Amino acid sequence: MTKPLEQTEAAFGKAETALRTGMESVLASLGAASKTAQTIGIAWVDYTKQSFEHTAAAAERIAKAGTVAKALEIQAEYVKGSYERGLAEAATLRDLYAAMAKDLAKPFESLGLPKVG
Repeated sequence: MTKPLEQTEAAFGKAETALRTGMESVLASLGAASKTAQTIGIAWVDYTKQSFEHTAAAAERIAKAGTVAKALEIQAEYVKGSYERGLAEAATLRDLYAAMAKDLAKPFESLGLPKVG
């Protein structure tokens, strides 16, 4: 009669260990993802601040332009620069979101699910 009891206790012990390990893994994953989310927030704030500064500087330059042609030239430079900065920021954010997704997926890697990307 003690053999089934020992087997049950062993099974509960293994389950407890697996649960503890899984929870530790999930918490570590959430901690890493949280840091990445904070980095994403900082990147957004920095990009927004820089965009505002570039817009204000371009508006000031346009206001001081002596001719319509010069104003259009300044505007074209501004639009081109904004586009290039936007693309660079999008690439940075893409990489950060991918890193966060990987951090969040780490606890589930041991389940043998197929990997995405």
